[in-house]
Amino acid sequence: MIVSVSSLKGGVGKSTVSINLAVCFAHQGYTVCIADSDTNKSCLRWSELRPDNLPQVTVVGYDTADQLAKNVPKLDNIYDIVLIDGTPSLSETTSKLILLADILVMPVRAGALDLWSLELFIETLKKAEQFKGQAIPSYFLLNQFDKRLTISKETKEVLKDVEQIKLFENSLSLYIAYSESIIKGKGAAEFSDKKAQNEIINLANEIQGVLANAAKT
Repeated sequence: MIVSVSSLKGGVGKSTVSINLAVCFAHQGYTVCIADSDTNKSCLRWSELRPDNLPQVTVVGYDTADQLAKNVPKLDNIYDIVLIDGTPSLSETTSKLILLADILVMPVRAGALDLWSLELFIETLKKAEQFKGQAIPSYFLLNQFDKRLTISKETKEVLKDVEQIKLFENSLSLYIAYSESIIKGKGAAEFSDKKAQNEIINLANEIQGVLANAAKT
């Protein structure tokens, strides 16, 4: 199954989400690969730091839309779960990773700039669905979410009202474990912060449920 993690807004945590989900899935016994299409290739750099004694997460890098389109289906035949870490731009690569997705995950932070960027992304999604001839299961993920803040609550309510795109029940908080674990080649599920562990595992479990439903259709 292919999970595309994408947004037109930079800095929303696409690579962090991709890495942490991959680690969770690997610990649950799945074979996992990340297709890194981001210009920064953060996932590739993370993979170089990953200790050999931890569950394997394969990471491969692609620079063009054609490379993604040609190789991701092959990876899908080899691995249980392929995560595509998307690039923050309106490009052919963005369209390809949407078309390839069994489910699409869109990280969003609280704030007007992130919400404004969604308008163009949703237009791109609709065009991709028309081209594909079917709906693509698509979900917002609130990232760096702080339920104490009014802006976070307001952003959550706005996302709930967007047609065609659902909002994951689970969100990710601004825990230092997400950044500290990455520089050690790990994921938050492998770190000592129990709150971060629990929320990323809960999100991974929720996505597993979505993938299971997608496989039935």
